[in-house]
Amino acid sequence: MRPQSPRSLLFLLALLALLAPPVARAASPEAVAFDTSDGFALKADLWRSTDAKAPVAILLHQFNRDRTSFAPLVPALLDRGFTVLALDQRVQGESLRQRTAHGERTLRVQQVARGEVGPVVEAGTRDVAAALAFLGARGIATDRLALVGSSYGCTVSLLATQTEKNVRAVALLSPGSDYFGVDVLPAAKHFSGTLLVIAAEDDPVTVSPGSARAIAAAHEGPEELLVYPSGGHGVALLAAHPELAPKLADFLAGPLSAH
Repeated sequence: MRPQSPRSLLFLLALLALLAPPVARAASPEAVAFDTSDGFALKADLWRSTDAKAPVAILLHQFNRDRTSFAPLVPALLDRGFTVLALDQRVQGESLRQRTAHGERTLRVQQVARGEVGPVVEAGTRDVAAALAFLGARGIATDRLALVGSSYGCTVSLLATQTEKNVRAVALLSPGSDYFGVDVLPAAKHFSGTLLVIAAEDDPVTVSPGSARAIAAAHEGPEELLVYPSGGHGVALLAAHPELAPKLADFLAGPLSAH
């Protein structure tokens, strides 16, 4: 057999590259910062759509994690035209500084006594409000809003539906009906938008599958409940089930598709 010439080899490699399936990868985000009404300096990653009126998805991570944990989901949301904001919630990730009447302090979630985490969770609605104010100041429309929560972030997401009236869709990965003593069933009941609830039977946080069912039962609007036999907790579900990220993105895009 005659050896291939360098030119033909390059042509073959280029052809193979064109035929290869695309790899889902998000463009580099813009690192942004903004303050809450009670003085927390929040850090976030922003992927801004070229359409200022595109739907917006705010991603709220689980306890003791940060905004990078949603990396498997971001490309699917961008493919469907979303503007995406992944937030480091207060006292976690890089959102550790708070200005108070007595000066500035640094507070990490590990320093918060477990019995005092509940008020931190409830105050997470201020993080969402600050994020929306920041986006609005950038000229980004927030009238078509989706919230995606993982574990603890599910609680913040559901509570925020009661304070932010533009939330049309919510997706929850491994929610709890009363994580850290915060009851979310009333919020689930009063949220009229579209709800996706996801959990796994093998979740090490053993209350999560039952909580997912209870939240779905309390919700009176359009919804879907997915309980996998396995997959773990929170964002681990995205790694365990690669089909979940595009499914979740499609689910959110539906109710947010119309201007």
